[in-house]
Amino acid sequence: FGLAAATAATASDIHSTSMEAAAKAKAAEAIKIDPNCGTPKERGEHLQPEFNHPPPRPDLPTFSMEEVSEHSEEGDMWYTFRGGVYDLSFFLNGHPGGAPRLMMAAGQDLEPYWEVYRQHFRGHVIDWMEKYRIGNLPQEEVKKAADFDFGDMFEDDPVRHPDLLAAQLKPFNGEPRIDLLTDDYITPNELFYTRCHLAVPDICPEEYRLIISGKGIKKRKFKLEDLKKMPKHEVITTLQCAGNRREDLHDRNHKIFISPHWVIGAMSTAKWGGVKLRDVLKECGIDVDSIALGETEFPRGVKHIQLEGYDQDETGYTYGGSFPVEKAVDPLGEVILAYEMNGDDLPRDHGFPVRMIIPGHVGARQVKWLHKIRLSNEPSKKSYQCKSYLGFAPNITFEKDLAEWPPKRLDQGPIIHEQPVTSFVCNPPQNATVGAKDMKEVSFKGVAWSGGGRKIERVDVSIDGGKNWIAAELFKPIDQRYNHHWAWTQFHQTVPLPKEMQEKLQRGEKVELDIVSKALDSAFNVQPERMDPYWNPRGIAINHWYHVKTELDPSLNKGEIKRHVLEKNFPNTPSGGKFERAWGMAGWYLDPEHQNDPKMAKGMQKTNWKEV
Repeated sequence: FGLAAATAATASDIHSTSMEAAAKAKAAEAIKIDPNCGTPKERGEHLQPEFNHPPPRPDLPTFSMEEVSEHSEEGDMWYTFRGGVYDLSFFLNGHPGGAPRLMMAAGQDLEPYWEVYRQHFRGHVIDWMEKYRIGNLPQEEVKKAADFDFGDMFEDDPVRHPDLLAAQLKPFNGEPRIDLLTDDYITPNELFYTRCHLAVPDICPEEYRLIISGKGIKKRKFKLEDLKKMPKHEVITTLQCAGNRREDLHDRNHKIFISPHWVIGAMSTAKWGGVKLRDVLKECGIDVDSIALGETEFPRGVKHIQLEGYDQDETGYTYGGSFPVEKAVDPLGEVILAYEMNGDDLPRDHGFPVRMIIPGHVGARQVKWLHKIRLSNEPSKKSYQCKSYLGFAPNITFEKDLAEWPPKRLDQGPIIHEQPVTSFVCNPPQNATVGAKDMKEVSFKGVAWSGGGRKIERVDVSIDGGKNWIAAELFKPIDQRYNHHWAWTQFHQTVPLPKEMQEKLQRGEKVELDIVSKALDSAFNVQPERMDPYWNPRGIAINHWYHVKTELDPSLNKGEIKRHVLEKNFPNTPSGGKFERAWGMAGWYLDPEHQNDPKMAKGMQKTNWKEV
């Protein structure tokens, strides 16, 4: 599998250009893909026309659409969907997409909105809503109620690489094919996972302004050219979305009511360039050095750095978050206002012209298209900070506890900043048949990382699901300080096949492998085997063993790979190689009545990546 040589290299040595990435992507296409693999049920084709349709409820009263439209204010919000009438007045603050969006649709039919936000079409949302159904629409009004156009704010989104797999199309959230992650130490820009909470803004660099305000500081505005005049700092760091592997937690026994449902690949590494936040704060008159040394306190009790982006939803609500001020002033914390990514200007998808980079912290805090910084004694009040990324106990569920916000014990749901140790095998690919003629050993490789700058000390690997282990060889071609290991470690190993496996192959029989890894960091944290002890309703901080199912076939030449893709255009899968619930690109193609998209972004309609 082209194991990386464990030799030292400089950041420039390992930087990959777009042309190199394109060449490797083309080479990856040589892997044989079986387009007909998987049963119809596994591909989601078992869904019937009545899927997502509310059941008949003749026992409930009938309301006209005119009556429904009268219930469109805070505290009194009705909605219709395919003939059902629902009272969701209680749900205003519990809606994962934010209260403004729920108010936007109050008194109307949900179908035109969900035509854009199709993550609602995976079935469990409709099932939950039925509990709050209060009536029916007259049959003659059902189609008319949904006959209006809801503008699509994502039409001008950037074009994405075909190997950036859409875990959600609107807003776009894409993860790279994980078998490509170990081609380079640095992830090429076009394959770096893309997390968008809202539509991607198109910002003119000459008009860009960064506004800094808050307690103990005089309000300042910076242009992009002002930031570029300050000393430049570069840092190589791994970013991972707080909800990476969220689909693992959405299984037969659990439901996750927040998106996107990342599958596995929302983790990437890049070299970022920009100006240190502490230098900008110093420019604003803050004595960051004495604060960092503990000689003085931050003025007026400031404890948090609040951030706000230019990106906004249909109602004007912007994305934002916050992080502890200690990280901002730490001279070794390397928090930067980044305007470069892998030596180029930031791509639009990654925050052009300026984004925040907070090494060692969760991706959600590293606000893109950065517009405002506020010094405060409180965390951000944005729902993305105080609601979406909280870690609750396994007995807490959305249906029972979080739909009506706030929950009784909000204090038991801490905000995530740093993430737990994790690792996963990238090659061989999930659900692959590997040629094993005359094979006596098997090779594989993957990536490992831990939040907070903790170093990966060891990665253990197994080909039998965790019964027997061996330490992998580690590869990290850059040097980073103690407890400042911001970037991932790649690993590889070649494991001898047990005698009984070799004998089966010699008899012409296929052999099933269950490849797993578990990483150990410098604090001796190690990945748990199962998700059950830490399952949480927001689907964050997921790090149980990732199982890769691989088949060895002695009838195929050694090294030949045939990949079985169960979901069209989506080769990544949850642990174990299958989706427990129908996937359909996170609901995009699941609903029988929503199978195309006339409003797809113009560039995304192109099929030739070279032309793009």
